[in-house]
Amino acid sequence: MRSGRKTSALAHFLVPGVLVLAPAPAAAQIEFSGQVDLLAMVGRDSLDLNANFRQDNPFHPVRVRLFARSWVTENIGVFTEFLYDVDASPRINGAYAVINELAGQPWLNSRLGLAPSLIGSFSLRGTYFNSNPLVGVPLLWHFRTNLDGEGTSTAAQLLASGGEPGIGVPFLYDGCWNIQWELFGEFGIFQYSVGITPGSISNPVKSRFVSGSQVLARVGVAPFSGFRIGVSGGHGPYLSEPVPGSDGQLPYAADPGDYDQSVIGVDLEYANGGWLFFSEVFAGRWETPLVTDALEAIAGYVEGRFDFLPGWYVAGRAGGMVFGDISSPTGDRAAWDNTTYRTEFALGYRVSRQVLAKADWQRTMFDGAFPAQNHFALQLTTAF
Repeated sequence: MRSGRKTSALAHFLVPGVLVLAPAPAAAQIEFSGQVDLLAMVGRDSLDLNANFRQDNPFHPVRVRLFARSWVTENIGVFTEFLYDVDASPRINGAYAVINELAGQPWLNSRLGLAPSLIGSFSLRGTYFNSNPLVGVPLLWHFRTNLDGEGTSTAAQLLASGGEPGIGVPFLYDGCWNIQWELFGEFGIFQYSVGITPGSISNPVKSRFVSGSQVLARVGVAPFSGFRIGVSGGHGPYLSEPVPGSDGQLPYAADPGDYDQSVIGVDLEYANGGWLFFSEVFAGRWETPLVTDALEAIAGYVEGRFDFLPGWYVAGRAGGMVFGDISSPTGDRAAWDNTTYRTEFALGYRVSRQVLAKADWQRTMFDGAFPAQNHFALQLTTAF
């Protein structure tokens, strides 16, 4: 929820398991909370299919999040999140301030700092207790393509990947929140968000140094209870500064800030009784110095959850990424990366109000000779 009203704007301050919608207190108070994920996996993710730039991974055996939030005044609040993944460096994952009712207008609010992306619908719900019924993340939001984030990819290199998963930039990235300034609010059933960040949604500055700024925007409508749909997009440079080769020369002479990523997409949410559905579909386009054609792709997923008994639910997600054609050095045309699909299913049980157990199976499939990868995991999540 992104809202301009004083009560619903507090949705930007999430605590494990609940959106806080109560009015802000008159005096500043600091509220602390946290979440611990313990996971046992059959086999080892040797390909790091779920890892991001910093090797954080939702399938790590231990993940700890600590949250602190405070309303400094009636209209100004501050939020921070600390994240620790075993085998990865601990870090501050989120730190931002919200100012409600700028210039006394209930529809005009602002957020500034390391914050979740304002486009799509997964970023806000991908972190907190019970907001993601599965263990993994949609391909759309993290899976790394073969496109190098420094602009060194050539058409020949992209076309010769052979189906093996890449280590380049993803379509959209939420492994760490980017620095962001956002204006948001609502008019009746309509919601809006517009913001600016350094870097791009596929290669944020917090992960790598990227010159230039990106503009993001989302417009949504909630015509009746339980249903919401939105259109969002972004445009901005995505290339990190290139590293000189062994001869001291850069791989290209142009300014990396001249090459942009553009994305546009639709997100949908529907809840009815024990059913809950989410879906996102995005189209993207990247410019790169050493490839004549623009690189295009489409990615999306459909996700559902059903509460079938008190405390029990089943959930599933199916998604994929399809890549456009580019010209090879010989003049033939082929997809610049390999079509990838992912399905994931989970059986969940709420042991208590703040303890959730999941049995999860994830299968990632590649269009080519590379074999499918399966991950089986048991996860216990505790909020406090």
